[in-house]
Amino acid sequence: MSQTDFIPIKTARLLIDEFKTSDYARLREIAFNINHNADTRADEGYCPFYTFQVDKDTPGRDNVIRQKVSEFLIKAEKERLQEPRSTYRMAVRLPDGKLIGNVTVDMLPFEENGKKIYGDLGYFIDPQYGAHGYATEAVRGLVHHFFKKYQKLDITAHPANKFSRKLIERIGGMQVGYNEASHYGHGEPRAVFEVHKADFYRSCAFNRKMPGLLAVLVNRQKGTPNV
Repeated sequence: MSQTDFIPIKTARLLIDEFKTSDYARLREIAFNINHNADTRADEGYCPFYTFQVDKDTPGRDNVIRQKVSEFLIKAEKERLQEPRSTYRMAVRLPDGKLIGNVTVDMLPFEENGKKIYGDLGYFIDPQYGAHGYATEAVRGLVHHFFKKYQKLDITAHPANKFSRKLIERIGGMQVGYNEASHYGHGEPRAVFEVHKADFYRSCAFNRKMPGLLAVLVNRQKGTPNV
């Protein structure tokens, strides 16, 4: 995919498309909700999206959060103009267009700790829209496009973030290692997961209903005729 060929993705309940400058106010609201959850729900295993996370004792915290939101949108625009495009930082919206979160996938492999990493996934959903499966649905929608090019997706998650760990396992991921430090999360440790294409499609609800369709989809992406 390049900057010009991303087609908005429609899932059963969501629209995944590019961020817009006009998303600033709504994204700021989400960032404040994320930090509020970090303040009040840490004992439940909630780990905030690190890009928006600001310690509650930080001087001028609200202004710092606003600045992080601005930087996020600037990055999204720069990434949209990449050639070739490697990062898809996408908005997650309800059918009426309301922004409720983000899902991001890096398409090009890169090196970390001496290992080639394929993909790397990030996501967040406004806590006010949590517990409805929106994050899993958005991730599935974008990862499906990732697997048109690659056979494996690498994902890292904070070891204490039980919600992200469950989501990764839900889409077919398995923990394969542990990094003492990562380029994500301000150098904090990360559990390392891999999601293989076949496991991803095997985890989908449609496969439980129509298991033969898995082979059809995988072969179609490989360009292999179905018999």
